[in-house]
Amino acid sequence: MRVGFTPDTTALPTFPAEALYVLGAQWEADSLLQEDMTIAEYLEKELIRLYPEKAYKGYVQRLCSVADCLLVNSQHTPSLFIPKRQEINFVSGYSSSKATSYAILDSLTMAEEMMALEFTPQEEADWHALQALVNSNQPLTRETFDTLNIEFFDEENILLTLLLWRGPRMFYRILQSKARAEKLAYYYYGEATNNGRPGDAFKHIYVNVLLRTYVGEWLSHAIMDVFWEWKSPNAPCDYYMDLHNNIVGRQTRYDEFTTIDTQCTDMRHWLQWAEHVQHFVQDSVNGDYQGWNKETPTFVVEPAAQKVSNTQYIYWAK
Repeated sequence: MRVGFTPDTTALPTFPAEALYVLGAQWEADSLLQEDMTIAEYLEKELIRLYPEKAYKGYVQRLCSVADCLLVNSQHTPSLFIPKRQEINFVSGYSSSKATSYAILDSLTMAEEMMALEFTPQEEADWHALQALVNSNQPLTRETFDTLNIEFFDEENILLTLLLWRGPRMFYRILQSKARAEKLAYYYYGEATNNGRPGDAFKHIYVNVLLRTYVGEWLSHAIMDVFWEWKSPNAPCDYYMDLHNNIVGRQTRYDEFTTIDTQCTDMRHWLQWAEHVQHFVQDSVNGDYQGWNKETPTFVVEPAAQKVSNTQYIYWAK
């Protein structure tokens, strides 16, 4: 450990998502490494080596315990916001309700994965840059990851548990879905993609469309309603707006958003879905404006959100 650094063992620090993916993929690709230690042990060992000022022994176990508690507590969330019990299959992560073929493609080659998920040239370049690190014989350093510039890949902590449970392929789909939603939200709405505005609603609806398609409905719920809401706690106005709009994307309007225009043969499907979501959000009939602000208390926000039709989206700032 570097002199002068004493990590806080009560904290759950975040680490670059790129580093988490590469470390997980390294373990998955090395059969000898798999015989020597679990993926959790390898990740923790390497995080301590790379980030000694904040990683510590027991970090991954602590994170998994928090994730378990969050998932158990999420079952007490109002039923509007979670998938029906009979639709949950946590082992596979898939919904037993209607799903597209993408959500069951776990055993693809990477070439098939890129084709199924319709990678852009930039996404291919980003993936190849990460894969070069996975296959490198040189020791990885934190500077290796500091010099990567994959747009909209953030630091993560609780999401690491999904890397352990579902592997690097699913973990990467989650990161890529979030990045696509961030990029297209910025394309349509510029900087107006937070603080209760329609662009904020678009981002949540659209990322749920992507996640349900690529990782299944239950994992979409775990990621969006549980893990990322815990990672970045919100004021009640944002929290209940997010939960409501998440359900619009992954359940009530999902089939409508993922309808494919067969005339647009040269347009990636996920870009068509983005257009559908954007047209939906732009039509004021589909929105329900709430006069909330950051100070509005839960006892006001929660019942108001419950009254809004789950086929409409919520926004509280214009």
